[in-house]
Amino acid sequence: MRKVYLDVSMVMIGTSFTGIPRVLMEIVKRLAADDEFELVFLEYDQFYDSFRILKTKEFIDFCNTKTDNRKSIRSSEHITFYKIEKNSIFFDCDTAWKTRARRSFLYPILKRRGVKIVPLIYDIISIDYPQFCDHSDVLSFTDYFGASLLYADKIVVTSQDTKDAILLHCVNMDVNIPEIDIIPLGGDFKKKENAEENVQSSIKDIVSKGKYLLMVGTIEPRKNHELLLNAYQRYLRFKINFVFAGFSGQGMDGFFERLTSDPDYQNGIWHVDNATDDDIDYLYKNAFAMVFPSFIEGYGLPIIEAFVREVPVIASDTNINREIAGDRALFFDQNKSVEMADIVSDLLDNEEKYKALCERVKGYVPKTWDDTVAELKKSLKGVEINE
Repeated sequence: MRKVYLDVSMVMIGTSFTGIPRVLMEIVKRLAADDEFELVFLEYDQFYDSFRILKTKEFIDFCNTKTDNRKSIRSSEHITFYKIEKNSIFFDCDTAWKTRARRSFLYPILKRRGVKIVPLIYDIISIDYPQFCDHSDVLSFTDYFGASLLYADKIVVTSQDTKDAILLHCVNMDVNIPEIDIIPLGGDFKKKENAEENVQSSIKDIVSKGKYLLMVGTIEPRKNHELLLNAYQRYLRFKINFVFAGFSGQGMDGFFERLTSDPDYQNGIWHVDNATDDDIDYLYKNAFAMVFPSFIEGYGLPIIEAFVREVPVIASDTNINREIAGDRALFFDQNKSVEMADIVSDLLDNEEKYKALCERVKGYVPKTWDDTVAELKKSLKGVEINE
């Protein structure tokens, strides 16, 4: 049995179970069912400058139920960085760069002890597109990324695009190229019975107003919501409605000022920031199309979420969007709102073209989380043991 340590510090203090926390939970649920791995969950304790060992069963239950009983998960047992066992695997799949245990300090200690280091790097947006990131996140991620290149025994990524970006940095910095496994994320989700009954009346009211384009994701600069607002105000007003579904991020004051002052706000163009999973599902299923104009993405899960619901996608022409969507979507220049608007107008005016686009996503079957974790198990089992 191979011991695998997972630092889940950020999940233990987080308030959201979407994004990376959701990925971690999906992984944990399935890794825990494999008797070839002994999982040890850790939380950094600043007071003792060591890891608190969490209660295994309780943390796994938390991942399965998402019932917030995190206080009961914490034990009184601690382990220092210097006591983590030789030939065990330190698997970083949380937002490790946000913890106070900097990897530029931790990884060399683990390396000297013969611990195998395997980080899951979801993207390197903070490195390649720092203009879209918080300054402190850029600094902390740079520390994490540099330590991963220098000390990781293997790196796991979720896309070819991220692997290519990492390889380019290795060449440019003249560092040894680490082994990198590509393991795409699962896109399946559990369907709830009678989910429509739980949809808020305000959401149903939006859908009843007519055809709409849907954009799902946190409203932040790199998501390029400005392009959609420009397209609506300049070219598509009165032709189709727009719905922005996502929490408000930083650096978008100007966008929200334009959005909320638009004469059609709440009656042709909407921002939904309190949507439940059932609300989002309802918005997806009833959308004319999902529009995804991001400048850069780590994976682009909303594209898969749309395809699963057989909703057409119109996306910015980026490497990652092409990789995830393949030939199922239509693409536009991420800097040209008129190009996106022309695609939408053409689909509105030409029913046959729209039907053909819908046909591209009929019967779409995503990679499952079981598939993802099966590949991850194989990757972890492939990490060499030092005699």
